[in-house]
Amino acid sequence: MARKFFFMSMGILALAVAAEPSPAWADDAIQITFDVAEDFHPDWSPDGSQIVFVSKRNAGDNNVWVIPSAGGDGLQHTTDPAHDDCPAWSPDGSLIAFASYRSGNWDIWMVPATGGTPTQVTTDPVYEKDPAWSPDGSMIAFDSYRSGNRDIWVIPATGGIATQITTDPSEDSWPTWSPDGSQIAFCSFRSGSRTVWVIPASGGTATQVTTTPWPLQDGFPSWSPDGSQIAFRSEIGGNRDIWVIPSVGGSPIQVTTDPALDDHPAWSPGGCKIAFYSERSGNREIWVINVPSGPTALEETSWGGIKVLHR
Repeated sequence: MARKFFFMSMGILALAVAAEPSPAWADDAIQITFDVAEDFHPDWSPDGSQIVFVSKRNAGDNNVWVIPSAGGDGLQHTTDPAHDDCPAWSPDGSLIAFASYRSGNWDIWMVPATGGTPTQVTTDPVYEKDPAWSPDGSMIAFDSYRSGNRDIWVIPATGGIATQITTDPSEDSWPTWSPDGSQIAFCSFRSGSRTVWVIPASGGTATQVTTTPWPLQDGFPSWSPDGSQIAFRSEIGGNRDIWVIPSVGGSPIQVTTDPALDDHPAWSPGGCKIAFYSERSGNREIWVINVPSGPTALEETSWGGIKVLHR
């Protein structure tokens, strides 16, 4: 009965959030891809001119594709029949790291940004996925089960010895570096729900950023270029949408409000746009939404002890 009441309350809050307009974030998202196959997991090129993503448009197989950020024809970068996933553009624009099952195991690989022959970065015989480049391009963070638990690790971009960053017995995943390279944001179940946390890039004590209560979950954090905010996807409003929160914690701000699923935000290098994938067209496609500039007027709701800022 308590669970039923919880979900009823969640639905009421979601309706309230959608019903209270404010000029904070206009959900003016623009669709970038239009293929009948699913497109997802976007990331920007360092100059903002292109977006790399995963697509099933090659006979249903997950491959890495690149498209102009304004839309247009996509270019396929990987062709292996094994699934590829989670592409991430290197800071100098020359390489794209991605996860692949082509070795018979999920490992980290990379391919030239202009296309070419992929090379393997990790070779441990366990699941390793979700690569993220350090700002100087020298290291790649990823999540791995090589400790017997899903934790955050870092490895030189050229391969070599990996270093474990998180050691909590809860699952940690989806790392992303702060723009100054001093911290790594990631998602963890250590609070009893999957929420966003931040840890020094060298390891140490992690700090909780979002406090979304179970059974709702957060995922795929992405730092703003100035390091002041983190975009993430969350179910806190009763639907899977894109949200933004100060990187030191605080009140989350709802970004997308469409009733369809929105997921995996990626902040543009210039800080003025966020790419994500959405099912609002009836299919998973890549979309881009504008980031408002200047002061914003927001309504505040307190729910479950969380202050939520919404439109």
